[in-house]
Amino acid sequence: MVGDCCLIFIIILLPPLGVFLMKGCTADFWINICLTILGYLPGHLHAFYVMIKKREQQTPYVAGGGYTAPPPGQGYGAVPPA
Repeated sequence: MVGDCCLIFIIILLPPLGVFLMKGCTADFWINICLTILGYLPGHLHAFYVMIKKREQQTPYVAGGGYTAPPPGQGYGAVPPA
């Protein structure tokens, strides 16, 4: 939906907007609004925490084997077979 670089920039400017773009109008959004009202730094910390947790949920993890790697030849810089 929103690229990571854009999302980081949005979180730096307005932490609740970044959480809203990631999660929608959920409890995380309202928690972030309260934290931002209490202080700008707590709002930032919570927004980056939400971003990291979202990325961890999207990354495939194999039990006991760590994170999965793409199949050989399908990563960046791979040259297609001739």
